[in-house]
Amino acid sequence: MTSRDTRNRLVMLSLLLIGAVLLTRPATAALTAQEIMDNALQVYEEIDDYAAVVHTYAADSLEASGSLFEQEPPQAAFNLFYRKPGEHAVQNIGGTSRGIFRVELLSSLERFKTLELQLQANREPLRGQECYVLEITDSEKPGTLARLWISPRNWNVVQLTYFLNAIEFVRTQFHYAPGERGPFLPVETRSLFPVSNRVLINRIANYEVNTGISPKLFERKNR
Repeated sequence: MTSRDTRNRLVMLSLLLIGAVLLTRPATAALTAQEIMDNALQVYEEIDDYAAVVHTYAADSLEASGSLFEQEPPQAAFNLFYRKPGEHAVQNIGGTSRGIFRVELLSSLERFKTLELQLQANREPLRGQECYVLEITDSEKPGTLARLWISPRNWNVVQLTYFLNAIEFVRTQFHYAPGERGPFLPVETRSLFPVSNRVLINRIANYEVNTGISPKLFERKNR
């Protein structure tokens, strides 16, 4: 047997051994729906409360450009308040007669974590990210369903949809400041109402976090 044959046999033996090790190595455990939800909640673990200012604009689509906010006045303005566990309240600014629409992310997550969570089999691409998709159902509210798109890149919620009796009621996308270092609070929400094809955009600014908001604000009826 030549030295070349010996060397070739040693190489083949090494490859077989490496293959055997890879085959016997335990596979990485897949994340559960609850673990994904916990990861999303952990992003905001240190936030006990916050206050922010919100301006609402009407748009033609979820992809409306930023020039919209320079050309059109807001339809409504309000202060938004949040505190753990899962409470939020609003305070109208300027006496606008229009109704206030908002999807408050942190209080939604706090509520969802106690409901039935189910992870869809495959990730879905959304706005350039491969997202986990969680389905949330509430046994006390038959006919209602929510879906969360969560990015494994930073555990931000990218989209939330609500369904009523299998009809999509509202689809809300959450936008975050580029390059922001946690906690990642949304600076904009874009909501589509598929039945009416109406789009509302909330721009959120002036966050004040963990200031100890008065409990009286959460006793208001305008929530």
